[in-house]
Amino acid sequence: MTAAAWRGLRQLLYGPDTPIRWPVGRGRWLRWAARIAVVAAIAVLYPVTMVTVLNAHRGEQSAIVLILAVVQLLPLVLALRYPLMGWRIGVLAALLAPAVRTAPVWGSWPWEPAQIPILAVAFVLAGLRYQRAVLWWMWAAMAGVLVVHVDAGNAPGGLAVLTIGAVLVDLIRSRLRAQRALVAETERTELEKARRAALEERTRIARELHDVVAHHMSLIVVQAQTAPYRRDDVSPGAAEELDSIAAQARSALVEMRRLLGVLRSDEDALRAPQPGLSDVDGLVAGGRRAGVRISYRAEGLEHRPPTAVQVCAYRLVQEALSNATRHAAGAPVDVTIEVTADRVRLRVHNGPGTRRGAGTGAGHGLVGMRERVALLGGDLHAGPDPDGGFTVVADLPVAEPSASPSDPPARSAARPSETSMPAAVGPEYDGGSGSPG
Repeated sequence: MTAAAWRGLRQLLYGPDTPIRWPVGRGRWLRWAARIAVVAAIAVLYPVTMVTVLNAHRGEQSAIVLILAVVQLLPLVLALRYPLMGWRIGVLAALLAPAVRTAPVWGSWPWEPAQIPILAVAFVLAGLRYQRAVLWWMWAAMAGVLVVHVDAGNAPGGLAVLTIGAVLVDLIRSRLRAQRALVAETERTELEKARRAALEERTRIARELHDVVAHHMSLIVVQAQTAPYRRDDVSPGAAEELDSIAAQARSALVEMRRLLGVLRSDEDALRAPQPGLSDVDGLVAGGRRAGVRISYRAEGLEHRPPTAVQVCAYRLVQEALSNATRHAAGAPVDVTIEVTADRVRLRVHNGPGTRRGAGTGAGHGLVGMRERVALLGGDLHAGPDPDGGFTVVADLPVAEPSASPSDPPARSAARPSETSMPAAVGPEYDGGSGSPG
């Protein structure tokens, strides 16, 4: 006997009967239809069962007859939830029937008329639900009951009907499983098509970025580097500024190449090196080369928080410095990072600008900052100060957030006092150029 046959026998005899899960939502009508059908079947079959039980147990007390009738209807109630359990009770009743029956067996069946449709429902539901070996062990058990309790002349007819029923159930079961496999394969195919379409779109975007943005950034690097050699009137201070422009453009090209790699492949995104807290020094140095007065203090960097937290902190500082440069030109900026065993706290504050900055952003930068912090379960406060400056304060937990990672962060509603104002309100700012980007 094969291993599958043994597993089927164990499942039939003492295996757990997994409850049927009826559809929910718009498919709830099927569950209610099944319940109504059970009630209607009991209403019809119970009188028939009473008559057959009374005929089989003449002279016995009516209470016993009532209990026997209820027990014979029990498999129908169980079959719609636990079909295998209902079938077991039906077959067990057939095996025990000769011990208590006083009337002869009905026709070519050991079951009474009302029990046959009940057992058929349990047989079909269990046969469709479990593997093929269980179905044919059920057939063998019912065939054995027929052979034992029915005379030789009537048994062949019952066996023929039982065999035809088992074959039909097996065919339906195979068809249903094939349909489910086809649906699952179709869903996988559609998902793969969607994934390929997304990758193709990302590749197209990466190609466009490479052809347009990266090309112009490369020209900026070349022109900034060669300007002191092409022109005789470049002062040492201007040459230093051009060197800084070239360095910033090269850094932008590195970031662009990293972004292009992420867009072209999911695997590249996993392998791409990510900036961390140790790279904030580079941000500060770049800002100072651009002429921004930045004071920077970092404590506890030896704790080494997770990569996701470090990347988030780096991007927050990067965005805050960018906003300060654009919206509060000439203002001093103070950057503070404190790392402990369980949290990363950072604060970026800039004073009021001494001249008008390019305040043309739409506030997407602050929205992105809030989303990054929300993904880690942290807190972010960003808003103007009474003295006309702007402060960004973030508190990032080192542990995983309690919320499910599958739940996307809700986009924070922009509050006029925090996200709709510019990064810094300078003395010359008239409030008409938008929020930081």
